[in-house]
Amino acid sequence: MLHISPYLKLCMLRTGTFLCLLFVLASAFSLKAQSRPDSSLIAHRLSVAYRIFLTYPDSAIHIGKKALDASLLGKYRFLEGYSYFTLSKAYWAKANYRLSSEYGFKALRAYENSTHYHHWGESLLSLARTFIDLRNYDQARRFIARARHIAVKHSRTRLLADVYREHSMLLTELNEYDSALIVADLGLALYNEFDDSLNTSILLSRKAKTYFALGEYESSMTYIRRSITLDSLVGNRRGLGIAYFQAAQSAYFRNLPDSALYFLERSIPLDKSLDNFATLVKVHTLRADILSKKGKPHLAVEELKNALRYKDSLYNAEKAGQVQEMQSLYELESKNKTIALLGEENAAQDALVKNQQLLTLLQWIAIILLAALILVLIRLRRIQARTNAVLFQQNKAIELQKEEIQAQAENFQNLNDLKSKLFSVISHDLRGPIASLHALLDLLLNKQLTQEEFIIFSGKLKANLGVTQSTLENLLNWSLSQMEGIRTEQKIMNTKTGIEEVCRLMEELAARKNISLVNAVHESTMVLADPNHFQLIMRNLIHNAIKFSKMNETVHISASCDTTHCRVTVKDAGIGMTQDEINLIIGSEYFTKAGTQEEKGTGLGLQLCKEFINRNGGSLSIESKEGVGTEISITLPLA
Repeated sequence: MLHISPYLKLCMLRTGTFLCLLFVLASAFSLKAQSRPDSSLIAHRLSVAYRIFLTYPDSAIHIGKKALDASLLGKYRFLEGYSYFTLSKAYWAKANYRLSSEYGFKALRAYENSTHYHHWGESLLSLARTFIDLRNYDQARRFIARARHIAVKHSRTRLLADVYREHSMLLTELNEYDSALIVADLGLALYNEFDDSLNTSILLSRKAKTYFALGEYESSMTYIRRSITLDSLVGNRRGLGIAYFQAAQSAYFRNLPDSALYFLERSIPLDKSLDNFATLVKVHTLRADILSKKGKPHLAVEELKNALRYKDSLYNAEKAGQVQEMQSLYELESKNKTIALLGEENAAQDALVKNQQLLTLLQWIAIILLAALILVLIRLRRIQARTNAVLFQQNKAIELQKEEIQAQAENFQNLNDLKSKLFSVISHDLRGPIASLHALLDLLLNKQLTQEEFIIFSGKLKANLGVTQSTLENLLNWSLSQMEGIRTEQKIMNTKTGIEEVCRLMEELAARKNISLVNAVHESTMVLADPNHFQLIMRNLIHNAIKFSKMNETVHISASCDTTHCRVTVKDAGIGMTQDEINLIIGSEYFTKAGTQEEKGTGLGLQLCKEFINRNGGSLSIESKEGVGTEISITLPLA
């Protein structure tokens, strides 16, 4: 009894015709009936497989393997290479890159350094496309360059057109869009001369993808429409499924969500029929985005689950491809061993020639039986679809619970990070002064200090406690800001009055280093800001200016206005900062260093200033030069 591949059954189911099966069965019996396979028949079968690899890759694989067996039996080296090439293209269409590259290299070895220049170059291009999909762009570029050299050297115009086709794909993936468009146009010009609608459609789709990447959605949609028309005419179902997805993308970015959903609905059945999992993942992800924005979160979640399921299917397909690769290599070795045995059976097969009429009858009987089997498979497929729907609903509830748990875990991690920062600051910056105060009081209670010594140490301790108080205040404000506990209440306030109050508070600290605070703000300017935030910002800026200034220097505070904002500047002539230190502060890093009298800090002051300025609609800028001084400016909106 003749064995019928399940891939062949699928071909019959999807085409709705028995011509493909009839041809393959007849060819199979004819090959068995001859002592040596007919090379012209093998070539014809491979031609059929190559024409349908984009539409029915499983059937193309089945035909290609049969042709490979016959080519090996007949020792037709050229047809053996063409079988490898066809199988490479068909496995690429199924995204099985392992087997695609395996057969691609075998085809290359068959044609390399031969006079079959066209097939040599096409084998290189087949490998190039596989490596593009695997994102190995350097290797793909080398294959394309070799194919181009062959096409130019041996004047193979058709091969050169195919080089342009794959080169445009590589340039698009490398984001070299202008070059990709130029190369695509070169290929289109050649394909128009050959009246090649299939490859013309492919390059139109490439141009649509490039224009979409450039943000020219109208131009992209124009090429998509032309690509859809040609794909429909030539029966390129893989290209048609991708073109519908591109059309959906373009519609979505042109704010046409309903049109986008329509194109996605057209793409899904085509992609499913070819097991094009990569495109199905993109389709369902885009559907989830659209449904989410349309206020349908439950449907969006379902689409994301579909995308996840197809990602798993893609992974399983690639994993299965690795196992299948091992098996195919083993089968190839076994077939080489059986070729000798097949030669001994040729004599018995001669009798089959006399029974051609009987074989033809058996072919028709087999067709009828397969038709009945197809009806059974359709029924089983519907039952499986209903079962999958029930399982999907159950998985949906599990995924929602998983998302809630992940959200809680992230919240706990943020709280833990906040706790760690608080403990670090408390342990390093607050414990020291408190410990010093405790030790001083112990000495005083034990009468181990004289009154003069107590006065001396009290002055130093007061300075340390002043720094500690400022640190504690910054720490509390920073903690509240991290826990969203600070509210911004913007009011109309006078910058001159606010700055005068801060200067009075800073006079004692400045006096310890004999530093003059020069308030050059003479005019009252009304701004819209939170007064408490403004006070904290100015205290930190002036405190830092005093901290990094040397004895007997001056700190200037000035203000200026433009049409929309008021700029307040605090300038000192202290030790300054390097550009790397400025970058750390601007980049939201907790940076601190000791002052001119070894004053310490936490690094929170400037971070608080930045955050409070942002809350009040302003900005902060720093200009500094090491050894010269620092100028820090803030802007606030005018009232």
